[in-house]
Amino acid sequence: MGIYGKGDKGKADKLFSLIIRSVGQCQRCGSQDNLQCAHIISRKYSATRTDERNAWCLCAKCHRRFTDWPREHSHYITETIGSEVYDELRAKAETVTKMNWTQEYERLKARAKELDIG
Repeated sequence: MGIYGKGDKGKADKLFSLIIRSVGQCQRCGSQDNLQCAHIISRKYSATRTDERNAWCLCAKCHRRFTDWPREHSHYITETIGSEVYDELRAKAETVTKMNWTQEYERLKARAKELDIG
């Protein structure tokens, strides 16, 4: 099954990751190697899973650092997106929503086309 899962949810996840990684370099250190889509709020929350404000393009090393050092991660969040956006994302994540993954995949395809990627 891979890391992205099956069906339209998996396709949406894969495309979202591509959109985030299209930045082309780690947004923390500038490395262009081993780029990953790093979620600020866990992917388990459907409402924020594919919200571009909820992810950074990070190299594997920086992504791991944030996983291992959550206090630094918290500080970086407020420095980059600000506490207001973070609070909005947290509130959005806490909403109960049934995601239409087919519709979300189509939205992401349009976004990728807009960015000339994919």
